[in-house]
Amino acid sequence: MSTPPEPTTPPAGPAVNEHGFPDATPVAEMEPTHQAAYWKHHARKHEARANSAPDAAELERLRAAETELNTRKAAELSETERLQKERDDAAALAATNAATAAAATAELLKLQVIGEKQLTPAHAAFLTGTTREELEASADALKALTAPAGTPPAPPRAGGDRGGDVGNGTKTVSAGADLYRERHAKN
Repeated sequence: MSTPPEPTTPPAGPAVNEHGFPDATPVAEMEPTHQAAYWKHHARKHEARANSAPDAAELERLRAAETELNTRKAAELSETERLQKERDDAAALAATNAATAAAATAELLKLQVIGEKQLTPAHAAFLTGTTREELEASADALKALTAPAGTPPAPPRAGGDRGGDVGNGTKTVSAGADLYRERHAKN
């Protein structure tokens, strides 16, 4: 009678690739020998990449060659092509300058409206519109939203706040003197 073949035992760990570590296993779960092989492989890969990069002398040579090539290309352009290139460059510069000027003009207009409407510079972010009329309407709406209900905004005062008794009907010198004697009477 024949004996049945003994079952084979599965390998002790995951399959190891040609570099000495398992592919589908996180580094933290690898055995120490596999971790060492993993890090050695990646160190060698990065070292090979660093060694294949050009050194400083090679980079300088490449820059010089590029400069020479650009000089030759510029010399080979015909007069018409050169003038067209200059025209295109000037048009691009003019478009950039026009956009910058338009943005500066819009910002200046916003600041003028904020100054006229007595808003703070922080309110500038909330103004909308491109024309003075649109910005003024937006500033008025913003001012109405930020003002306390039922009270018109007080104009700014020079010299700070005055006392509560100032301006209560005593407009003559004698009335002021009487008020002083009343308040500071000696007992």
